[in-house]
Amino acid sequence: MQQASVERFSDLIGTIYDCVIAPERWTTVLNEIRLELGFATGVLSAYSLTNVKIGVNAASGTDPVPTMAQTSKEYVADIVELWGGIERIRQYPLGEPIIRSEAVPENVILGNRYHREWALPKGLFDAVGVALVREKTMIGNATFSQHESAGAIDNAQVSGLRVLAPHIRRAVIISNLFAMKAVEAATFAATVEALTAGVVLADEDSKIVHSNAAATAMLAAGDPILTRHGRIAVQSAATTTRLQAAIVQAAKDEAALGQKGIGIPIPRPGGDPLVIHVLPLRRGQLRAGLAQRAAVALFVASASGPPQLPHDALVQLYDLTPAEVRIFELICDGHTREAISRLLGVSVATVKTHLFHVFEKTGCRRQVDLVRLAKSLTFPV
Repeated sequence: MQQASVERFSDLIGTIYDCVIAPERWTTVLNEIRLELGFATGVLSAYSLTNVKIGVNAASGTDPVPTMAQTSKEYVADIVELWGGIERIRQYPLGEPIIRSEAVPENVILGNRYHREWALPKGLFDAVGVALVREKTMIGNATFSQHESAGAIDNAQVSGLRVLAPHIRRAVIISNLFAMKAVEAATFAATVEALTAGVVLADEDSKIVHSNAAATAMLAAGDPILTRHGRIAVQSAATTTRLQAAIVQAAKDEAALGQKGIGIPIPRPGGDPLVIHVLPLRRGQLRAGLAQRAAVALFVASASGPPQLPHDALVQLYDLTPAEVRIFELICDGHTREAISRLLGVSVATVKTHLFHVFEKTGCRRQVDLVRLAKSLTFPV
């Protein structure tokens, strides 16, 4: 990727984070992503499962693109089947671009009603999907379609989405904490105060600039967050190191933050599992005006229930990619390499390559060692 493209991606990432406090901008940002990567259409959807409420629902394309809300009545079952069915969709790695034609058999795609009646007449023959959120209370995904005139989806398009995906994930997750309400700089403090999630504004040295009522109570109790030498911390020294490193990175270069700072798990001796999300504030006209001196906003929120494997803990501790995390999870669930190949729609050789990287990054030598590691990381810690 040339330097000009890197700079362009940095600008895109900044606009993605601005959508946290101005969700009405998602359609414009989605259009910018689509045009930058050469896709014909793009759809971004996030839903609350507790109240069946649509959080983010934006669409962009060269032709009128039906949003998920518009297509749900007529085509929702067909769209699910087009990606291999609900169980298959649940296997796709969070944040990893999945090319539909590589993951789903051709006969399934060609026989799909939505594909025949809506996509093909518009020249849309393939798509890339990215799972953004998969929790008990919320699901979210982004899908970008390719027009036949553009040829097959190429590596540059997938690589671009792979760079942008963690930033979109972070923005969508944190937006959900705001209940998807637009937040003006003048009312930001009041909005933050009203949140049940703890919110701490900190500078690049992790020193606390402001905390809302929920976070102030947490700090007073020393659970799950506390101050150490005037800096935000948690009981676990290792987790504190990861948190403060994410803050430094967010303040220095938010574009390079990647997956770090999304759902940092907080080890606790008891109580419900909690996580911290890091939102950069320095760049962007909207975010930069929210709070003087603050480089980041830290959101302390409930985890989506004790997971079988702490997905984000693996990311924070071992810097595993989304695909590597999913291989880790499936191996620990007892799946063979051949079964994982079928589930994810990739070759056995690709599974072996990812598994090699998992062993290399975690320091494990055998699959049984991965299972032991997984158990040691599961909440509560």
